[in-house]
Amino acid sequence: MTDGGVLGMLDRTRLLASFPPNPTPRALVAATILVEEGFAAITVDIGDLEWVERFDTALGGRAVLGVHGVRTADDLSRAQSAGATYVLAPIGTKTLVQAAARRSLPIFAGALTPTEIAAAATLGATAVLVHPADVLGTTYAPHAVAAANGARVIVGGTSPYGVTHWLNAGAYAGVADPSLLGDLPSSSDIGFLRDRARNYTSEATRIGPWSPPAS
Repeated sequence: MTDGGVLGMLDRTRLLASFPPNPTPRALVAATILVEEGFAAITVDIGDLEWVERFDTALGGRAVLGVHGVRTADDLSRAQSAGATYVLAPIGTKTLVQAAARRSLPIFAGALTPTEIAAAATLGATAVLVHPADVLGTTYAPHAVAAANGARVIVGGTSPYGVTHWLNAGAYAGVADPSLLGDLPSSSDIGFLRDRARNYTSEATRIGPWSPPAS
């Protein structure tokens, strides 16, 4: 499955930002800052589908919007109806991937162990989402990429340091960990967000566009 939208963005930017559940109005400002600093793929939780439209309106098409936490075919339907152009599934299954394919909806299928990654890579998903990658550390990166056997690998929940190691190991893209946006709802000043975002985007820019593994 291919898609010129989210894959077109990630080919260049290599990064996704996932908003935590229950965003506040402050999230609209945060999303604008993220886009200005180089994040062009943003997701919201399956429980916050109304925010897909809110972000789309605020960002004016400058980012591709998706939904994370998708687990069922009904979730797929609701996410797509809300305007999502791709989804992240923490647990990738054949049934879910096939349902997404019928909808022409790009899906990043979750897996963790080498066996799970290898299995997910055969399902026809847009990419394999290695999640939660932080529990195994950056030394796991080349092993996870190798297990995918050429399929795109997106690392779920990683730091700027982790992004460097995973992208250099051949991963396709990285989802920023909760430190990027986790304390946003309680912060009185979100100016810090630019620095946090730049920590990610500077590394992704330095590494450059993704190249498919040599066959």
